[in-house]
Amino acid sequence: MRKSVESTFSALFLILFIFMTAAAADDAKLLFSKGMSHASKQEYIEAVDAFEKVLEISPEFAEAHFNLALTLESLGRTEEAIVHYEKTVRLKPEYAGAYNNLGNAFKTLGRKKEALDWLQRAVEVDPSMAVAWYNLGNVLFEEGKLEEAIAKYKKTIQIDRQSARAHFQLGRIYTQLGRYTEAISSYEQALVLVPGNNEVIFNLSAVYGASGNLDKEVEFLRSFVAKNPDNALGFYNLGTSLFKMEKYEEAAEALLGSATLDPGNAHAWNNLSLTYLRLSDYPGALDAAEKAVNVMPDFAMAHSVLGFAFIGMEKFDDAVLAFRESVRLLPNNAEPRFGLGVAALATGDRTTAEEQAKILEKLNPEFAGKLKQLLTK
Repeated sequence: MRKSVESTFSALFLILFIFMTAAAADDAKLLFSKGMSHASKQEYIEAVDAFEKVLEISPEFAEAHFNLALTLESLGRTEEAIVHYEKTVRLKPEYAGAYNNLGNAFKTLGRKKEALDWLQRAVEVDPSMAVAWYNLGNVLFEEGKLEEAIAKYKKTIQIDRQSARAHFQLGRIYTQLGRYTEAISSYEQALVLVPGNNEVIFNLSAVYGASGNLDKEVEFLRSFVAKNPDNALGFYNLGTSLFKMEKYEEAAEALLGSATLDPGNAHAWNNLSLTYLRLSDYPGALDAAEKAVNVMPDFAMAHSVLGFAFIGMEKFDDAVLAFRESVRLLPNNAEPRFGLGVAALATGDRTTAEEQAKILEKLNPEFAGKLKQLLTK
């Protein structure tokens, strides 16, 4: 009789345990769904809370570890994310996506060797994972291992011919290596895949210029701004290219368009000022340089350009002040020191001019020679 009762109780406990386990599993699935819903709405704090509760119930729920890691990364909590990615791969060693994400997480932390190790494991687990090959290329690119990076990006494209970003990265590397024909080809292929992408367009136009084809660069940018009349960067790049071609009036028009569209771009105002100087439009140069300095008070070169504008207007005392500020901000730059020497000499201050000539002997012997010639007159 006692054995019969014990057997009955054992059976009841087993049934109760199975019931509780099943209920806990249902709770975990429900909480996991809630976590996914919160994550999809970018409600990351709530998502983390849900996924952590899932793992309290079911510590070996690999998908919960993985999605908790993703959510923690979205919150910038990369080191915590790594812990859960590592738990994911321990539970599911075949999960290539977790290896890939581990690699990216270590890359974020600047730990490149570990990033490479995990990304290499990702492509070993799943050789068809294009994104892992791409990420491998990115780490190698940052490490300066350009030929190895090229091979990884080519592998990415072999797997995924629609990978515009792999073509784009190849364009960047080829440009850095001075292999402009290949760079142009890569950017053009990227542009086919993502028509109208500004970053691709600007990089492609820059390679046309770097390869010596300034006419093609300008033509390309003119076409772009015609289609995108509100794009300040397009006008800026066009103006810069026209300046290089010494087409100063057209450059001034483009740069003024850029500065008007984006008044907070100090470089646009500064380059406009430089262009006006080439046109001997000193009031225009002064106005643009002052705007550059107002936008960015610590912009050393803008103070230097301002100084040359003052010289053009024969306001030598003001020029001295502008050049002194430029020298203070950028003491090893020869141009403002030369300008300071010229302006100081115009005010009758030979001592300052001689001091600058002596400093320029080391910084820029050519400028030093020109300033010494002025001193002998």
